[in-house]
Amino acid sequence: MTLRHVMRRALIVPALVIIWNGVLLLAVFGPPPTPVLARAPQLWLPTPIGERWQITQGFQCGSHVGTQARSLDLVNLDGPTTGAPIRAAADGTTFVWQGSTGTLIIAHGHGYYTMYTHLQQVITTRRGLAVRQGDVIGRAGSVGTSMPHLHFTFFYAPDPSAYNRTSLELNFADGYSLRDKTGCNQHRGTVLVARAEPDTIPPEVHFQSNAEPGTWYCEDQRIDFTITDNRRVRGFRQTLNRDPGGDDPEFEGDTGYVQLSWEGDGMHTLYVRAWDYNNLQTLATFGPIGLDTTPPAFEAPTVVPARTYPAGTALNLSWNPADDGEGSGIAGYKLYLGTDREGTSDWFSEKPAVKVPGMAPGRYVLRAQALDKACHTSEWITLQELIVTAEEPASTPLASSSPTVEAEARGSVKGGTTQTEQP
Repeated sequence: MTLRHVMRRALIVPALVIIWNGVLLLAVFGPPPTPVLARAPQLWLPTPIGERWQITQGFQCGSHVGTQARSLDLVNLDGPTTGAPIRAAADGTTFVWQGSTGTLIIAHGHGYYTMYTHLQQVITTRRGLAVRQGDVIGRAGSVGTSMPHLHFTFFYAPDPSAYNRTSLELNFADGYSLRDKTGCNQHRGTVLVARAEPDTIPPEVHFQSNAEPGTWYCEDQRIDFTITDNRRVRGFRQTLNRDPGGDDPEFEGDTGYVQLSWEGDGMHTLYVRAWDYNNLQTLATFGPIGLDTTPPAFEAPTVVPARTYPAGTALNLSWNPADDGEGSGIAGYKLYLGTDREGTSDWFSEKPAVKVPGMAPGRYVLRAQALDKACHTSEWITLQELIVTAEEPASTPLASSSPTVEAEARGSVKGGTTQTEQP
């Protein structure tokens, strides 16, 4: 025996011992567990809630080897497998659709993916659609295989293209933990029943608008809203100034808006009632917000009355108030008292009346413009003519037939010799 043969035997024997010990450890303890990776999503069974689905092929056997070693083949025991709704096992976005095998892959972030194969229908063939756990993402079938079933895999792939895959053990929040132990076709025959996670959180409504509650606006205002939910938003109803009520949503989706002009002038509050897929509801409000798009109605007398007043005597002048309808209301009146028949000024009174100090003899006109509490004004109108004489008048006149309301005016009397207090 040569030295080379002795050295070869010396290397072979320890190697055989190492291999034998490995086989013995594997037989006793099974393969090493899948490494616990950070940020893995919580998985729920992808099958319909309450139905019994059986594992017909489990881990490490047949086609379940290599990158798909920890896959499951599932069939429905409570009804046909073909056409059964398949649900997303966790929140994510659609990543890849392969039509030849009916395979949809959903990305869950941080390198984690779930794969659903042999689907005969799919929610979308495009990439990037957001899905929530429990959403129906397709229907089971037999695309790419001879027997209808769902082939399901949970895997990790660190590269952006998800080529370098490692299939992972399956721990479902429904109450099933499927570990990878030694042997072929592990967990075959196991019956799994998907359970619903209790949902106690109703949807939330978030409003966005340039308008501020409690404020009047002259131009139409828009109120947008977005609905969020810990699961999935089902839809909503919306109305102005009342709870829309109802047992079901009127609109699908999670976004909407209203324009105040849909209801016309007035102070408005938006009501939004939102539903999630577990029929939990939320009623949210935004407002009130005022819309006033029309100027005040302020009518001039058909015939402008001419009144005679004694010089030097204080006068209480009043007129019929303006009307703002459903708008913001009357804020007050700008007044002009002078000799110019088209005169205007910033003299202001909040009430439809004013107290004027004694005036010098002459002919004057009282003119006014109504202002609302938004931003609108009426036309200037002439309320009456004043004839101030040095003689005693025959009677005590009024500017109109409305009751006299005494009010202090701010500003100056134009065209007369007497001035009131400046603002």
